[in-house]
Amino acid sequence: MPKFQLRGYQEASVNLVRAELYKGHKKILLVLPTGAGKTHILGDVASKAILKGHKILALMHRRQLVDQMVDRFTDCEIESGKIMSGVEPELSCSCQVSTIQTYSRRIKLEEIQYNQFFINASVVFIDEAHHVLSKSYQKVLEHYEDKIVIGVTATPCLSSGVGMGEYFDTIVQPVSVSGLVDKGYLVPGEYYGPSAPDLSKVKTVMGDYEKKALSKKMNTPKLVGDVVGNWGRIAGGLQTMVFAVDVKHSKALVMEFERHGISAEHLDAYCDDETREATLNRFRNGDTRVICNVGLYTEGTDIPEIQCIDLARPTKSIGLHLQMVGRGARPYPGKEKFIVIDHGGNIERLGFYEDEIEWGLKGKKNAYKKKKVRKKEAHLFTCEMCSTIFSGKRCPMCFFEIKDWGRKIEAMDAELVALKATKKKYTTADKQKWFSMLKYYGDSKGYSPGWAAHKFREKMGVWPRGKVKDVPTTKPDNEVQGWITHGIIKYINSKKKQEAQAA
Repeated sequence: MPKFQLRGYQEASVNLVRAELYKGHKKILLVLPTGAGKTHILGDVASKAILKGHKILALMHRRQLVDQMVDRFTDCEIESGKIMSGVEPELSCSCQVSTIQTYSRRIKLEEIQYNQFFINASVVFIDEAHHVLSKSYQKVLEHYEDKIVIGVTATPCLSSGVGMGEYFDTIVQPVSVSGLVDKGYLVPGEYYGPSAPDLSKVKTVMGDYEKKALSKKMNTPKLVGDVVGNWGRIAGGLQTMVFAVDVKHSKALVMEFERHGISAEHLDAYCDDETREATLNRFRNGDTRVICNVGLYTEGTDIPEIQCIDLARPTKSIGLHLQMVGRGARPYPGKEKFIVIDHGGNIERLGFYEDEIEWGLKGKKNAYKKKKVRKKEAHLFTCEMCSTIFSGKRCPMCFFEIKDWGRKIEAMDAELVALKATKKKYTTADKQKWFSMLKYYGDSKGYSPGWAAHKFREKMGVWPRGKVKDVPTTKPDNEVQGWITHGIIKYINSKKKQEAQAA
């Protein structure tokens, strides 16, 4: 018996794939949101196929995905071999899992009929199937033209928005992101848009911003400092994955985080497996607070410890956008939501992660469409006080209500406006919490007793009195610590500006 029980939508996924096979479709694209458990679904499909005498070949885009898939096959009591550089092959197994890079190289070694590495499989799985139109995949798949090919992806389109109909002949979409959030299998996002650069002069290449010009626009001292400063204000203390434009930009962000005493590390595709694993271990245990990466963790990585996604990389690609944001949606003990800080205008341009999308196989105009728009979502607004991105009449975080909302909507054709918000009303319990934690922080740093009171007045607009003044000290939580860190960064930057003006 398998060591796991399929969830309802996972069973539905298996049944939908089988239904398409009965219709005569052999090239099936299965669309599953990040965190839906695609390896369990493929494991169940493989188990049923092997019982009927089929041989399986599973092609993965990264090495760690091979190990994950082999583990799932083991859960299904499927003995599988690995075809991967540095690993001894077990070619007698009825199921083989390989990286596309290694498999495409090895089947070129000699003629197919004499090549020991060629797997004469009747069923082929393709993970991250939005890569299927690349030359490496097509060179392999030409040997499986009459076989069953099942591709799985969360984003079934190219960066240009073009659908995958050139290869697949049917598409199956059993569950949406919002459906998984409603059932508790993913956590919802909370979105902030504190800044967005002017990208009007950055050219578009292959459906996305040209990277060199984009890096030049984003990698400036002001914007780099803006990323770190707003992180301290909005998500200070949270385990964060930052997506940068290129290596130079990522390393500049790391230096800025570290300059303010925040533990941060850089990773990119050129880092070896040992470096990546060691860095992730430090991130998972909290020694490293922030990882800045370049195109490395946009797909196929399970890091549920991520509490915040920082988008320092603007994009026009719906696929890249969803892959980046989706890294934060996996559940974790004590994690009820994840924060998204958008410095590239991506949310305004491409929407929220939870938006329901209906995917298609046809060209650019038909590859996807919003299946269900959010209520009253004529425009998105960015609250100037708390930076929350929202739709409708009222900010869900600080409850600012937009006056003359209907007329403002009529006046806004395409451009977001920053709206001034009223001061949030704090309860007595809120005030007690803040003063208690400010006192703790001041005592731990050896500050004078009046420091906490002045900081409290800066935050609340009043001095601590009565029940608020007499509370015992408490260690600051992420919200309070983040606000303090933001204030420190703001003070340092203002001092630097004054010194520069004086010079």
